[in-house]
Amino acid sequence: MVFSFYYTDKIASFVLEKNKLYQEIDAVKDNYEVKSTAAIINGDYIIPGISGKAVDVKESYYNMKSLKTFNEYYLVYEDILPDVSLEQYKDKIIAKGNSSKQSISFILEDDTKIKNFFIQNNYQGNLLVTMDNYENNAGLELINNDPQNYEYLDSLLTNNNLNRHLCVISSSLESICREKQKYLIEPIVLDNASFLKVKKELTSGNIYLIKKGMNLENLKLLIKDIQFKDLKIVYLSELITEN
Repeated sequence: MVFSFYYTDKIASFVLEKNKLYQEIDAVKDNYEVKSTAAIINGDYIIPGISGKAVDVKESYYNMKSLKTFNEYYLVYEDILPDVSLEQYKDKIIAKGNSSKQSISFILEDDTKIKNFFIQNNYQGNLLVTMDNYENNAGLELINNDPQNYEYLDSLLTNNNLNRHLCVISSSLESICREKQKYLIEPIVLDNASFLKVKKELTSGNIYLIKKGMNLENLKLLIKDIQFKDLKIVYLSELITEN
Protein backbone atom coordinates (compact mmCIF):
# COMPACT_ATOMS: atom_id res chain seq x y z
CA MET A 1 0.00 0.00 0.00
CA VAL A 2 2.86 2.38 0.92
CA PHE A 3 4.55 1.59 -2.38
CA SER A 4 1.29 2.24 -4.22
CA PHE A 5 0.87 5.71 -2.68
CA TYR A 6 4.52 6.52 -3.40
CA TYR A 7 4.20 5.36 -7.00
CA THR A 8 0.97 7.34 -7.54
CA ASP A 9 2.59 10.49 -6.11
CA LYS A 10 5.63 10.09 -8.38
CA ILE A 11 3.37 9.68 -11.43
CA ALA A 12 1.35 12.80 -10.45
CA SER A 13 4.53 14.83 -10.02
CA PHE A 14 5.87 13.63 -13.38
CA VAL A 15 2.64 14.63 -15.16
CA LEU A 16 2.59 18.01 -13.39
CA GLU A 17 6.18 18.79 -14.38
CA LYS A 18 5.26 18.24 -18.05
CA ASN A 19 2.51 20.87 -17.83
CA LYS A 20 3.30 23.98 -19.91
CA LEU A 21 2.21 26.49 -17.24
CA TYR A 22 4.16 24.62 -14.54
CA GLN A 23 7.26 24.70 -16.74
CA GLU A 24 6.82 28.41 -17.39
CA ILE A 25 6.67 29.16 -13.64
CA ASP A 26 9.69 26.96 -13.01
CA ALA A 27 11.64 28.71 -15.79
CA VAL A 28 11.13 32.26 -14.41
CA LYS A 29 11.10 31.61 -10.65
CA ASP A 30 14.68 32.86 -10.18
CA ASN A 31 13.62 36.31 -11.38
CA TYR A 32 11.25 36.66 -8.41
CA GLU A 33 13.29 35.08 -5.65
CA VAL A 34 15.13 37.17 -3.05
CA LYS A 35 18.29 36.00 -1.30
CA SER A 36 18.37 36.12 2.49
CA THR A 37 20.82 38.36 4.37
CA ALA A 38 22.70 36.82 7.31
CA ALA A 39 22.66 38.41 10.75
CA ILE A 40 25.88 40.22 11.72
CA ILE A 41 27.52 39.12 14.97
CA ASN A 42 30.13 41.24 16.72
CA GLY A 43 31.11 39.82 20.10
CA ASP A 44 28.07 39.96 22.39
CA TYR A 45 26.03 41.94 19.86
CA ILE A 46 23.94 41.06 16.82
CA ILE A 47 22.26 42.95 13.98
CA PRO A 48 19.31 40.88 12.69
CA GLY A 49 19.40 39.58 9.14
CA ILE A 50 16.64 39.60 6.53
CA SER A 51 14.73 36.55 5.32
CA GLY A 52 14.69 35.73 1.64
CA LYS A 53 11.80 34.37 -0.38
CA ALA A 54 11.59 31.48 -2.81
CA VAL A 55 8.84 30.70 -5.28
CA ASP A 56 6.80 27.60 -4.45
CA VAL A 57 6.37 26.35 -8.01
CA LYS A 58 3.71 23.73 -7.27
CA GLU A 59 1.49 26.02 -5.15
CA SER A 60 1.94 28.85 -7.64
CA TYR A 61 0.79 26.53 -10.40
CA TYR A 62 -2.36 25.56 -8.48
CA ASN A 63 -2.97 29.26 -7.78
CA MET A 64 -2.85 30.06 -11.52
CA LYS A 65 -4.42 26.86 -12.81
CA SER A 66 -7.86 28.37 -13.32
CA LEU A 67 -6.33 31.34 -15.20
CA LYS A 68 -4.57 28.97 -17.62
CA THR A 69 -1.85 31.59 -18.04
CA PHE A 70 1.11 32.96 -16.07
CA ASN A 71 0.45 35.93 -13.77
CA GLU A 72 3.18 37.08 -11.38
CA TYR A 73 0.60 38.37 -8.89
CA TYR A 74 -0.48 34.78 -8.26
CA LEU A 75 2.97 33.51 -7.34
CA VAL A 76 3.17 31.81 -3.94
CA TYR A 77 6.30 32.33 -1.86
CA GLU A 78 7.94 30.61 1.07
CA ASP A 79 10.24 32.43 3.51
CA ILE A 80 13.89 31.41 3.63
CA LEU A 81 15.59 32.15 6.96
CA PRO A 82 19.12 33.60 6.85
CA ASP A 83 21.98 31.12 7.26
CA VAL A 84 22.94 33.10 10.38
CA SER A 85 19.65 33.96 12.09
CA LEU A 86 18.64 35.95 15.16
CA GLU A 87 16.65 32.92 16.30
CA GLN A 88 19.91 30.95 16.61
CA TYR A 89 21.55 33.64 18.76
CA LYS A 90 18.96 34.95 21.19
CA ASP A 91 21.69 35.20 23.81
CA LYS A 92 23.19 38.09 21.81
CA ILE A 93 22.22 41.73 22.40
CA ILE A 94 20.44 43.74 19.70
CA ALA A 95 21.82 47.29 19.64
CA LYS A 96 20.21 48.17 16.30
CA GLY A 97 17.98 46.78 13.59
CA ASN A 98 18.91 46.02 10.00
CA SER A 99 19.67 49.33 8.27
CA SER A 100 18.18 48.13 4.96
CA LYS A 101 14.70 48.56 6.46
CA GLN A 102 15.10 52.35 6.41
CA SER A 103 13.43 52.52 9.82
CA ILE A 104 14.09 53.44 13.44
CA SER A 105 12.30 52.57 16.69
CA PHE A 106 11.49 54.42 19.91
CA ILE A 107 11.10 52.96 23.39
CA LEU A 108 9.33 55.23 25.90
CA GLU A 109 9.69 55.48 29.62
CA ASP A 110 6.38 56.28 31.36
CA ASP A 111 6.05 59.99 30.58
CA THR A 112 2.44 61.11 30.05
CA LYS A 113 3.32 64.01 27.73
CA ILE A 114 5.56 61.90 25.46
CA LYS A 115 3.17 58.95 25.52
CA ASN A 116 0.19 61.10 24.53
CA PHE A 117 2.23 62.75 21.77
CA PHE A 118 2.93 59.35 20.20
CA ILE A 119 -0.67 58.17 20.49
CA GLN A 120 -2.21 61.40 19.18
CA ASN A 121 0.11 61.46 16.16
CA ASN A 122 -0.24 57.72 15.44
CA TYR A 123 3.51 57.18 15.80
CA GLN A 124 4.44 53.57 16.45
CA GLY A 125 6.33 53.22 19.72
CA ASN A 126 7.09 50.85 22.55
CA LEU A 127 6.26 51.61 26.19
CA LEU A 128 8.08 50.21 29.22
CA VAL A 129 5.44 49.00 31.67
CA THR A 130 5.22 47.73 35.23
CA MET A 131 2.16 46.67 37.20
CA ASP A 132 1.84 50.30 38.33
CA ASN A 133 1.31 51.72 34.83
CA TYR A 134 0.12 48.66 32.86
CA GLU A 135 -2.85 49.19 30.59
CA ASN A 136 -3.65 48.32 27.03
CA ASN A 137 -2.37 51.55 25.46
CA ALA A 138 -3.87 51.89 22.01
CA GLY A 139 -1.18 52.17 19.35
CA LEU A 140 1.80 51.28 21.56
CA GLU A 141 3.65 48.00 21.98
CA LEU A 142 4.29 47.13 25.60
CA ILE A 143 7.57 45.87 27.08
CA ASN A 144 7.68 44.16 30.47
CA ASN A 145 9.91 46.26 32.74
CA ASP A 146 8.89 44.95 36.16
CA PRO A 147 11.51 42.67 37.81
CA GLN A 148 9.40 42.24 40.97
CA ASN A 149 6.24 41.13 39.12
CA TYR A 150 7.82 39.88 35.90
CA GLU A 151 6.03 36.52 35.67
CA TYR A 152 2.57 37.90 36.40
CA LEU A 153 2.90 40.88 34.04
CA ASP A 154 4.29 38.61 31.32
CA SER A 155 1.24 36.37 31.63
CA LEU A 156 -1.05 39.43 31.36
CA LEU A 157 0.71 40.54 28.19
CA THR A 158 0.52 37.03 26.77
CA ASN A 159 -3.18 36.59 27.60
CA ASN A 160 -3.97 39.91 25.91
CA ASN A 161 -1.87 39.05 22.84
CA LEU A 162 0.52 41.90 23.63
CA ASN A 163 3.67 39.94 24.45
CA ARG A 164 6.36 40.50 21.81
CA HIS A 165 9.04 38.93 24.05
CA LEU A 166 11.17 42.08 24.03
CA CYS A 167 13.48 43.03 26.88
CA VAL A 168 15.36 46.26 27.43
CA ILE A 169 18.28 44.88 29.41
CA SER A 170 19.21 46.32 32.78
CA SER A 171 21.02 44.98 35.86
CA SER A 172 17.72 43.93 37.44
CA LEU A 173 16.19 42.36 34.32
CA GLU A 174 18.97 40.82 32.26
CA SER A 175 19.16 37.46 34.07
CA ILE A 176 15.36 37.03 33.95
CA CYS A 177 15.20 37.91 30.26
CA ARG A 178 18.02 35.54 29.37
CA GLU A 179 16.33 32.73 31.26
CA LYS A 180 13.04 33.42 29.42
CA GLN A 181 14.88 33.74 26.07
CA LYS A 182 13.56 37.20 25.31
CA TYR A 183 15.00 39.41 22.57
CA LEU A 184 17.65 41.44 24.40
CA ILE A 185 17.65 45.12 23.45
CA GLU A 186 20.27 47.75 24.30
CA PRO A 187 18.94 51.10 23.00
CA ILE A 188 20.61 54.47 22.58
CA VAL A 189 19.61 56.76 25.46
CA LEU A 190 17.75 59.86 24.29
CA ASP A 191 17.43 62.65 26.84
CA ASN A 192 17.99 66.39 26.87
CA ALA A 193 21.74 65.98 27.45
CA SER A 194 22.26 63.53 24.56
CA PHE A 195 19.78 65.15 22.13
CA LEU A 196 22.30 66.99 19.91
CA LYS A 197 24.59 63.96 19.64
CA VAL A 198 21.66 61.67 18.78
CA LYS A 199 20.38 64.15 16.18
CA LYS A 200 23.82 64.34 14.55
CA GLU A 201 24.26 60.55 14.42
CA LEU A 202 20.72 59.67 13.32
CA THR A 203 20.79 56.64 11.02
CA SER A 204 18.57 53.78 9.87
CA GLY A 205 18.25 50.84 12.28
CA ASN A 206 18.81 52.86 15.45
CA ILE A 207 16.78 52.10 18.58
CA TYR A 208 16.20 54.97 21.02
CA LEU A 209 15.09 54.95 24.65
CA ILE A 210 13.30 58.24 25.39
CA LYS A 211 13.98 59.05 29.03
CA LYS A 212 11.27 60.48 31.24
CA GLY A 213 11.41 64.29 31.21
CA MET A 214 12.65 64.54 27.61
CA ASN A 215 11.85 67.97 26.16
CA LEU A 216 8.95 67.46 23.74
CA GLU A 217 10.12 70.23 21.40
CA ASN A 218 13.50 68.53 21.03
CA LEU A 219 11.76 65.26 20.25
CA LYS A 220 9.68 66.99 17.56
CA LEU A 221 12.88 68.35 15.97
CA LEU A 222 14.37 64.85 15.91
CA ILE A 223 11.23 63.44 14.29
CA LYS A 224 11.43 66.14 11.60
CA ASP A 225 14.97 64.98 10.84
CA ILE A 226 13.74 61.37 10.68
CA GLN A 227 11.06 62.35 8.19
CA PHE A 228 13.51 64.47 6.17
CA LYS A 229 15.78 61.42 5.83
CA ASP A 230 12.76 59.41 4.65
CA LEU A 231 13.01 56.97 7.56
CA LYS A 232 9.98 55.24 9.06
CA ILE A 233 9.14 55.06 12.75
CA VAL A 234 8.16 51.45 13.38
CA TYR A 235 7.46 49.15 16.31
CA LEU A 236 10.55 47.49 17.73
CA SER A 237 9.16 44.05 16.91
CA GLU A 238 8.97 45.10 13.25
CA LEU A 239 12.47 46.60 13.22
CA ILE A 240 14.17 43.46 14.56
CA THR A 241 12.13 40.82 12.75
CA GLU A 242 13.88 39.03 9.91
CA ASN A 243 10.75 39.14 7.74
